[in-house]
Amino acid sequence: MSGAAATAQHDTETYYYDTDDAYNFYLELWGGEHCHVGIYAPNPEPTPECCMKASDVALEKLMELCTPALQGGGKRAMDMGAAYGGCARALHKKFGCKVVCIELSKRENEVNIQRNQEEKLEDQILVPGELSFDDTKEPSESVDCCVSEDSILHAGKGRPAVVAEAARVLKKGGYFVFSDIMQRDAVDPANLNRVYARLGLEDMGSPAKYIEWAAQAGMRLKRYEDFSSDIASHYGTIKKMLEGPIRDKLRGKVSDAYVESMIEGLGAWVDASNAGNLAWGFFVFEKMERRDAIPSQRAGVECGNIVSTLNIVSTFVVQCRFNKEAV
Repeated sequence: MSGAAATAQHDTETYYYDTDDAYNFYLELWGGEHCHVGIYAPNPEPTPECCMKASDVALEKLMELCTPALQGGGKRAMDMGAAYGGCARALHKKFGCKVVCIELSKRENEVNIQRNQEEKLEDQILVPGELSFDDTKEPSESVDCCVSEDSILHAGKGRPAVVAEAARVLKKGGYFVFSDIMQRDAVDPANLNRVYARLGLEDMGSPAKYIEWAAQAGMRLKRYEDFSSDIASHYGTIKKMLEGPIRDKLRGKVSDAYVESMIEGLGAWVDASNAGNLAWGFFVFEKMERRDAIPSQRAGVECGNIVSTLNIVSTFVVQCRFNKEAV
């Protein structure tokens, strides 16, 4: 590991996912495939099956956006924050690509390796050990598509370095496709103190910031799809689950203190989302042939309509047009 991103990721992700309580909690509720926000139908049922279905819908959206970069044979992908490897296995099965899994959590890597062995995918899904977002050890320009599902927020102040690392390993014309939970660009940070405390972070990324960091790293925005309302659906559904019969399923595996803390934290997520302080969506960035091909605007995209076309108000008063071309 190196730099601020490695330190921040280690401090937060190790605490967040590698303790016995957190490990068992996510394994029981998501079944050892996914642990990211889902895309929900209206009025979701508070059941693990509903959460897993919503997670699958979000994964399908990610893969849809990856298609131009991964269709055809001989492609290579990287999952930054691979967790149990569910996304990596899905990418391989859909596109036939090899996938390198970058994950700091030892326990999640172990689950990933075990599941790959069970499916005889050890040669296709590579788990090179506990590695940080900003120092993946992969050669430059060796990957056709980088993906990430709600993981970059854990890098803290090192988020720009994570984006730069994705740009480094991507081939020219390669895609960086990811979702992340973010704060709105114009939000008062004081309104998110409960969420920050839950994550052990001082702040979160924002849509305009990711666009800016990507431009600095030599990537241009091709597409952004906003699903911010699903934050409240996701965390609200899990909160209802923990307040219902599912709690009995966790007894003996997850401590009561952890569950109570989780319920409080989930409430913070729901309140912040309902107040309009959070954003969640899918980005598609393309690595450009030349850095000087990217406009000098802070957002790194063409001038035109204001960011609020996505219901996002920028603290920079950035004026840009999000290129909604089909990918």
